[in-house]
Amino acid sequence: MKFSCVPAKDFKINTSSLVAALDYDKLTFPLELRKWKEGDSFQPLGLKGKKKLSDFFIDQKKNLFEKENTWLLCSNDQIVWVVGSRIDERFKLVEKTQKVYLAELNDVFGK
Repeated sequence: MKFSCVPAKDFKINTSSLVAALDYDKLTFPLELRKWKEGDSFQPLGLKGKKKLSDFFIDQKKNLFEKENTWLLCSNDQIVWVVGSRIDERFKLVEKTQKVYLAELNDVFGK
């Protein structure tokens, strides 16, 4: 993983699922990178409510191997990014965002 921080005014949107653009001021550091576990839930970007990761994986048609190899980027025990898939709605960029925190996936995770 590669991490960087840029002013929002200098940020150019990247639609790759390998890059998470997050509102820096909504994060609590240090961030934690961990494997998913049963019972984990998050609020997928674009949804109003929470969703269990197990249900999200079913919707995404992930096989057992993909599920077992899914990593999560977390802030203060909240899932910020299902790595390589979707960020959490609560950490998205908004008009008031001043700093963008970029998390980029590299081939360490097989992508």
